[in-house]
Amino acid sequence: MYPDWLPSPLNLRGSYDEDIRELLEVFDRDFINSDNPVVDGRRVIVNNKPDPNWQDLQLTYGLTHMITRGNGPRTMDYDRASKLPWVRAILDNYKQPEVIAFWAENIKGDRLYLWLEEHDFVVILSPLVSKSASLNSESIIVTAYSIDSYRNFSKIRDRAIRFL
Repeated sequence: MYPDWLPSPLNLRGSYDEDIRELLEVFDRDFINSDNPVVDGRRVIVNNKPDPNWQDLQLTYGLTHMITRGNGPRTMDYDRASKLPWVRAILDNYKQPEVIAFWAENIKGDRLYLWLEEHDFVVILSPLVSKSASLNSESIIVTAYSIDSYRNFSKIRDRAIRFL
């Protein structure tokens, strides 16, 4: 079932420049020019550091990790990119029954997974830890992606330490 709060995926045209422009508009609308969402008591932010691999397009790590994939040079993942509007919607609606929200152990520290199970899509957050008390109440979006046959998501869920 398609939740009424979930926007439609983008219809990316395949014209690379137009697609990037549309993705930047969505990213700016949802994360730069709006109030930060709050998930599990933490304000959610994005990484606004310029991504040197996408410097010519002036993209940030926060955006590239939600629209590209790969371990070496990251490449555009159109399935992931088309679902960019889902990220903010999931953050705003993480308490809805369609979203399975859980903290799981990770080699880089515990992470919060917001899994839209019926649509095989997940948003991953990591808490920021700082000497500044205000930063200890923030999380950063690590990535968001469609779960596919190349990822064994059940292993991640098995490491869940707390469900919300």
